[in-house]
Amino acid sequence: MLAMMRRVFIGSWLGRILAVLILLSFGAWGIGDFASSIFGGGAGVVARVGGHEIGMAEFQRTYERGLAAAAEHQGLSDPTALPLPERRQIAVQALQQLVFQSVIADAAHRTGIVVPDQVVRDQVFAEKAFQGPDGSFSRTAFDQRIAAAGFTEDQLLAIFRAQAAATALIEPIRIGTVAPPELVRRAYAFAAEQRVLDMITLPFSQISPPAAPDEATLHRYYDDNTDRFTAPEYRRIKLVLLSPATIGHDLQVTEADERKAYDELIARYQVPEKRSVQVLIASSQAEAVQLAGLWRGGIAWSQLQATAKDAIPVSLDDATAAGIPSPDLARLVFAATPGTVAGPSKTEAGWAVVRVSKVTPADDRSFAQVQDELHDMIGTQRAAALLPARVQKLQDAIAGGGLDSIPSDLGAAAAEGTLDAQGQTQSGDPAPLPGSDAVRKAIRAQAFAARKGDVPTLMQGPESSWFALVVEQVTPAAPLAFVQAADRVRADWQRDAVRHTDEQQAAALYNAAQKAHGLAAVAGNRPGFQRDVVVRRDQTTGPMPANLVQLAFSLAPGTSTMVEGPDGFTVATVTGVRHPDPTANPLEYARARQSLDAATADDVENGYVETLQGRANPKINAGAVEQVTGAGNATGGSGS
Repeated sequence: MLAMMRRVFIGSWLGRILAVLILLSFGAWGIGDFASSIFGGGAGVVARVGGHEIGMAEFQRTYERGLAAAAEHQGLSDPTALPLPERRQIAVQALQQLVFQSVIADAAHRTGIVVPDQVVRDQVFAEKAFQGPDGSFSRTAFDQRIAAAGFTEDQLLAIFRAQAAATALIEPIRIGTVAPPELVRRAYAFAAEQRVLDMITLPFSQISPPAAPDEATLHRYYDDNTDRFTAPEYRRIKLVLLSPATIGHDLQVTEADERKAYDELIARYQVPEKRSVQVLIASSQAEAVQLAGLWRGGIAWSQLQATAKDAIPVSLDDATAAGIPSPDLARLVFAATPGTVAGPSKTEAGWAVVRVSKVTPADDRSFAQVQDELHDMIGTQRAAALLPARVQKLQDAIAGGGLDSIPSDLGAAAAEGTLDAQGQTQSGDPAPLPGSDAVRKAIRAQAFAARKGDVPTLMQGPESSWFALVVEQVTPAAPLAFVQAADRVRADWQRDAVRHTDEQQAAALYNAAQKAHGLAAVAGNRPGFQRDVVVRRDQTTGPMPANLVQLAFSLAPGTSTMVEGPDGFTVATVTGVRHPDPTANPLEYARARQSLDAATADDVENGYVETLQGRANPKINAGAVEQVTGAGNATGGSGS
């Protein structure tokens, strides 16, 4: 539901129209209050949509929530540190949301749509973000979520009601919309088109590193690449962090509550084994034996699918035994050795040949094994109610005596040490900062934004956290002396030498392939040569670098090319183009049709929403927006 809200508020045609309209209004800033004079509204009104007015207070709340979310995403403790263009874009999005709600409310009123309270209640209760550990609606979770997002209950229910009205207005016009058959055919032909290649990869690993050169050569290499051998800036900080997690860690939780939570979350702690597997289902044993032989011989999965025209290929990701509909196939998959071809074996669907690519072991943790985790989880939930009062006490303690006078009964976590901007210590280990990844990111950002000796100030961070820090020492970034970087210099020189040798060998092979009009004529007998490798446009895995897949579809048959991948240089020749028959893969063709049906429905929806927008004729008061965002007071290039 929330995902659809984002799509309609931000990604719809209405959103794009409003973005242009608002940005045009923003363009009037700095040349007088022209937009405001056109608007003709009061100073306390940001926009007028039909007969509805959007007030400054409502816009300011929405805008500030957007600022806070953007700052948290970037690890900034102060939303005003966001650049001015980004703050303007957040203002655009805030207005998009509010104007959309008004447009829908106006259209719903005119068409007689009324959203019953029960519908809103059912939507709220079904939202996973508001559910407790047992999967049912939790008033505590609801209150915590809306408080963290900066909503009041009435504001959030109004958004749910607007979404229900939007669905009632828009979904009926989407139903039954289908893409033209010719469009589906052409789109499928483009997406399913295949390229056939001969190729060979020359791995870096097969080239022996040369002996380390003399000191003079290493010194020259060091001098030419000094930017590689620099010690980063380090800062020694002292930190205190207060969050629901730090408070909850110290709260008393009964074992009975912990066992109740364990029973409610049993699906998290007792997870069956999962396997990712590629499966070919053949109609006859003879065909299955032939396919298994080819597969064991090293043929790629994509190439095998092209060869096995009468067999059904299936890929299952993270499947459980119970999730595989065929018991015989499930037994074969979960008995197979990972990385090897198993079968053929007779199943209900036919003769199966499988290869397991990944195994996720079963997770069967007992209560005793997760008791500490359950304690912290329950404590964190209960700590939310205690957080505001403890934040005030922490703020008073910092103001009275700095970071050395924090009461021990607040549940705050303290830390001190030296780290770089990436969170690494001088020994190269992760700095033991408290908190989640998002919290640690915000702490690092502030540690490198503050100045040495600044008075510690309590700041709000991600996930309802609060922290204060002081920078005690700054060690500037500096080039490493040759003696300090000698080992790295030697290793980098050898790695570059291996790459250069590999590139020379690949270039020689590429030039020979160009002259011989194909790689097979010059590399057909070399180890690692692969013939007739089939790739698709959307292929992301397989025996070749991703950049070669992209390049292959821009080359004509008979053309050779050379690319560098993570493991070495690859030389390839495009030998053919294939256009699969849609009737050979009806499931994939059906997926293409469904995707285009949805896109066509989007186009119809866009036209309808554009009409609604035209009727509502939103008018934006740029002067009022400027007053809320403070953009008019920003000097050029300040970005603050």
